[in-house]
Amino acid sequence: MQIQLVIGEQDSRYLNNLLLFLEKNHMDKLEIFSFSRSDMLQEYFSNRKADVILVDERFGIEAESLKSFGKVAYLCDSVSEPVSDGIRRIAKYKKPDLIYKDILDLYAESGNRGSFQAKAAGTGNMVLVTSFSGGVGASTFAVALAKKYASRGKKTLYLNLETVGSSADFFSGTGNYRFEDVIFALKSQRTDVRLKMESAVRVDKSGVAFFEPCSTAMYMLELTTEDIVRIVDVLELARTYEYVVVDINFQLSKEFLEIMKRMDRVILVADGTETANTKFVRTLQALSILESQTKSNVTGNMSVVYNKFSSSKSSSEIPELRMPVIGKLPPVKHALVHEIVDFMLSRQEIFEKLS
Repeated sequence: MQIQLVIGEQDSRYLNNLLLFLEKNHMDKLEIFSFSRSDMLQEYFSNRKADVILVDERFGIEAESLKSFGKVAYLCDSVSEPVSDGIRRIAKYKKPDLIYKDILDLYAESGNRGSFQAKAAGTGNMVLVTSFSGGVGASTFAVALAKKYASRGKKTLYLNLETVGSSADFFSGTGNYRFEDVIFALKSQRTDVRLKMESAVRVDKSGVAFFEPCSTAMYMLELTTEDIVRIVDVLELARTYEYVVVDINFQLSKEFLEIMKRMDRVILVADGTETANTKFVRTLQALSILESQTKSNVTGNMSVVYNKFSSSKSSSEIPELRMPVIGKLPPVKHALVHEIVDFMLSRQEIFEKLS
């Protein structure tokens, strides 16, 4: 089924342009009823309801009077406060795709569940990128991998779940919401998490979808392992993306094992330094014990990428490593992060092994 959307707007030109966009791009998800006269809209609601109602602030009907018929919001020429007297206010002259995301967000918060079915487009390949020691460039490689998938025409989501990580260091795109809105949805008993995620996602010029980071990293402390598992499960079931690249801090725990078990591939980034190699070996030993205790196998899906790997004696391969090595990336000195990502992308032989 589709989201039932009712629009009340007296500006016929604006209404026709908005309808044209929604019908062209999102008719598989929306069933739209539009009115340019307030008396006709009131007649409609005499024996019907809707999922989402958008009415112009000058339409002649108080949004408060429509709350019993659906999740309602005002369309406004300009918005100083996003919510006033408990009613959402939406700027009507922004990009229409942002209005569509507002519609999804309103529906997500309406408490209606089970009626909306998104059209599956992806195959749901989940790729986790992490490291057993810090400072080895795992996030940079995760970004490069997401961009490589997108450059091949694959619908790709970069999902940064690091506590203090920021997707804004690598991607930019327009949108109304941040990842904290997803976290709040996870904590709510009424909000549809999948639709909240769809309304919050942004798209970079590279084609990679991402979430704008939380306004403060403190919100990430509210994200539990159970929440992350739920996010991954929602993405897997929705199959909106062909590839989801998960960038996350590694944790040596049974809870984190549950996250890795849901991945199709786990890529470990290492730099080959003596200290990092020691941590790598000790972590693998501990993981082996956890696998035995939980009767699971995550190391079988793991492979290694060496980054910042020097030809000098400062770097060496991990001794007696029994997992595939995808390749080695040399250090890139005196470069900005975007330049490092571009250099990684130039190493075609590495990404060919990850297709």
